[in-house]
Amino acid sequence: MALKWEEEAHDALSETAHESSDTLPLATGDFVKESFRSILALHEEILASKEAQIRHLEEENAFLKESLLSVQKLYEEDRELMQLLKKEIFDLQEELEFTRRKYKMMWNQAIENYSKKT
Repeated sequence: MALKWEEEAHDALSETAHESSDTLPLATGDFVKESFRSILALHEEILASKEAQIRHLEEENAFLKESLLSVQKLYEEDRELMQLLKKEIFDLQEELEFTRRKYKMMWNQAIENYSKKT
């Protein structure tokens, strides 16, 4: 796969080779000028590509930063929810234990009352 600047350089060399030998100094001067123009054009393309790549990376960086902050926020919310649910489970376990003791006492009282009657 040939690059654009390689093709341009090859074309310029081909044109120079086809010219006659009596115009060689003039052709060489034109070739040097064209070479410099090609090099400058290539340099400009590289700079534009570099700037586009930097912009793209900055946008991607911003997106990743926003994503990370969003994930951190969700994590914090989930952690708070887990703490709340743990507290509710603990409270419900205490209430269940209290209810068990209450019904055990009530049944024991009912058994004692029944035993006294018989």
